[in-house]
Amino acid sequence: MSNEHLPKLLEIPRGGSPPFEGNWRSVEQPLGLALPGSYKTLVDRFGASTWADFLHVLSPFDEEYNLQDVGRQVIEADKVSRSKFPSHYPLPLFPEAGGLLPWAVTDNGDVLYFITRGPADDWPTLIKGPRAPEFEVSFLAPAMLAYRIAAGFYRSTILPEL
Repeated sequence: MSNEHLPKLLEIPRGGSPPFEGNWRSVEQPLGLALPGSYKTLVDRFGASTWADFLHVLSPFDEEYNLQDVGRQVIEADKVSRSKFPSHYPLPLFPEAGGLLPWAVTDNGDVLYFITRGPADDWPTLIKGPRAPEFEVSFLAPAMLAYRIAAGFYRSTILPEL
């Protein structure tokens, strides 16, 4: 079998923290919401993980790529940008109702956010480039989206082809 993507797939993912085997309630309760099951499975299996040396999945149990800390930093920066350029932010920011909640970041400064509207397992992902207002929405589960981006199968107007 010959596949140009095979070398990339053999490197997917490179974890930063060990997989988690604890109670997600301790994470979800302070956030005030339940996280998608597919995201929890991704973190349970791989921890905070780096995909194709580019996409970093945030984990509530990692120091460097921490969901709460990195998420807070991203949201605070977005709030400053939104105050200057409100038209670049058509959706609210977490913890506002239905707000954007970061779950992954890239080396280029792109952010992957959950759109926290409706049942958690139905949340789409909004992908925002480092320069608003460009964004796109994906309805793939987090693990499938991370895999497709890292393997070079995801076509995006924002993310580079890997």
